[in-house]
Amino acid sequence: MSYFLTFKLDLIKSEMISRANAAYRPAVGLDVRSLRVLRIICDAPGITATTLKELTLIEKTLLSKLVADLIERKLVRRSIHPDDARHFQLWPTAAGKRTRTSSDELGHTLETEILSVLSADERGQLNRIVDKLVDEFRKTGKGQG
Repeated sequence: MSYFLTFKLDLIKSEMISRANAAYRPAVGLDVRSLRVLRIICDAPGITATTLKELTLIEKTLLSKLVADLIERKLVRRSIHPDDARHFQLWPTAAGKRTRTSSDELGHTLETEILSVLSADERGQLNRIVDKLVDEFRKTGKGQG
């Protein structure tokens, strides 16, 4: 049976996230979405929720819950934006940075295991192709079509 690329990509994404969650939850106590949020906050200390939403592609209500959980776990702290008191900036804590580092190490191991069916050359090609598509979609806008 022939499937469209969107179906195959969705199948791959779902399986990879399922396997990652099964590893991340016991190891660091967070799932893939929460780690995506934490990683971006670590990469862009002082980020606002609006920018975080744009970068994570997570719906606003769910993102608020994820951020609140990270704050409650003391992995992230928030402060009032100096230019606009209606906005908050998000900062990783030392514990958040440690969690990110350990989750990145685990993530590299998981990705290597999941993609072990591909040669190193094929993994490189896949990454280049996916990066090209991501760059194009980010340039042309989200949700079109």
